[in-house]
Amino acid sequence: MGHPGKGGIVSIVLWDVMPVIATYYGCRALGVSEYAALLAAASVGFLRVAYVALRQRRFDGFAAFMGLVFGMGLALSFLTGDEKFLLAVKSVTTSVAGLVFLGTCVAGRPAAFAVAKRFGAENEETAQRWDVLYATEPAFRRIYLVMTLVWGFALLVESAARLPLIYLLPTDVMAGLSSLLLVGTIGLLALWSAWYGKRGEQATTRLPASEPTGIS
Repeated sequence: MGHPGKGGIVSIVLWDVMPVIATYYGCRALGVSEYAALLAAASVGFLRVAYVALRQRRFDGFAAFMGLVFGMGLALSFLTGDEKFLLAVKSVTTSVAGLVFLGTCVAGRPAAFAVAKRFGAENEETAQRWDVLYATEPAFRRIYLVMTLVWGFALLVESAARLPLIYLLPTDVMAGLSSLLLVGTIGLLALWSAWYGKRGEQATTRLPASEPTGIS
């Protein structure tokens, strides 16, 4: 697998994370309440996901996850005025995502393969080559089973670590730290996946039954 990580992660930080954080702290600088600032930040995040989905005419797994994070925050904002609860929603959503990752392993369709294509496929040709390897090589599929298990457990751990911090630290601290913890976890997972996937792919393409050329 090619290097997904760096360009994709930088893009996510710049376009999916920083606007949300900037919106929150910008609102706070203008004297807006913590709750209203969190609501505005969640709205910006949700609108960003919707814009990308409409522009690309697709709503992939990563976009669905980010949309779920912000969408749940917006929906629950009508049920409670507690800013701590709104922050906790993101942690709960992350834990649900971790459980979904583990569930896809049980279902026999490990989600890490879709995540890897989202972050790592430089072009459509690369994605198609990965599809061929995934369909024909059990060893290649096993790579993504391991990846999915790691992603699932890592997201559960991140959620469990972040949830108590929400109630221990001030909201103005956690509003930014919460997003940074999430993108940091995803970034580390993406970088590890790039290394692990490339190593596993090289081993797979050396098998006699593999394609004569590896994935670029």
